[in-house]
Amino acid sequence: MTATPIEGFWARALGAPLVVLTDFDFTISQVDVGDLICESLAPYPPGPLARFARGEIGIRPLWMESFARVEASEAAALADQVAIDPGFPAFAAWAGTEGIPLAVVSDGFTLYIDRILGREGLGHLPVFANRYVAKGELEWPHGNPACDHCGCCKAAVARRLKESGSHIVYVGDGMTDLYASAFADWVFAKAGLARYMREQGAPFFPFTGFADALSVLRENLDRFRNGTMAPRNTLRPHPRCRF
Repeated sequence: MTATPIEGFWARALGAPLVVLTDFDFTISQVDVGDLICESLAPYPPGPLARFARGEIGIRPLWMESFARVEASEAAALADQVAIDPGFPAFAAWAGTEGIPLAVVSDGFTLYIDRILGREGLGHLPVFANRYVAKGELEWPHGNPACDHCGCCKAAVARRLKESGSHIVYVGDGMTDLYASAFADWVFAKAGLARYMREQGAPFFPFTGFADALSVLRENLDRFRNGTMAPRNTLRPHPRCRF
C-alpha cells in the first residue's frame, strides 16, 4: 500500500537534521483564504467572533458558525482567484533537492489548500489541516483531544519533531502559529506572529517572502542543520497550549 503524503513526511522527518513547517493562509497564499471565503460567503457572527477575540472560545466553534455554512463549489471558485507567494515553488523545490522535509500546517481547510497547491504543481506536499466534508460537516483530523482552541494542532506537529531530535524552522504569520513557534528552533515571522515574538522578546527572522527565506537558509544551511545558526528562538509555550 502506498504511503500517504503525511505518512511519508513522518517517515522522512522524525529525527531529520532539519525540518521546515510553514503556515498556508497569508504565508504561502497572498491572502488569508479561509477569511476571504467566510467573509464573502458566510460572515462570522458578531457574538462568537467577539468571544473568540477575547479568547473565550477557540476556532472550532467559530468555523462551525461560518465555514461550515459555505457551499464547496463557491469556496473553490474564490480559492481559484488567490495567488501564492511567487517564491514558494522554488523554496519547495530547493527543500526537496536538499532532502529537507517540508510540510504545510494550517488551521484552514484542505478544501482550498489542496486545490491551490495542486494548481501550482505542489500537490505532493503533506498538508496538516482541517477537513470540509460537506455543508454543515467539518472534521478535525489533526486536532488535540486535550484542547479545542485550534482545529489543527500545529504545536503537536512541531512538538513531535522536536522530541525526535530534529531542528525545526517555522514560517508563519498569525495567532495559531505562535503555538507551534514555541517548539521551533528558528522562526520566520510576519504580521501578528512577528508582533507576538517582539512582545515576548523572542528573536526571529522577519519574513517578507519565501525568496528571502530561501536566501537565508541556503547561505547558512550547515549551521541550520547542526543547530548553530543564530538567532535561536527563545519563545516559551503559550499558556493556552495543552497536551
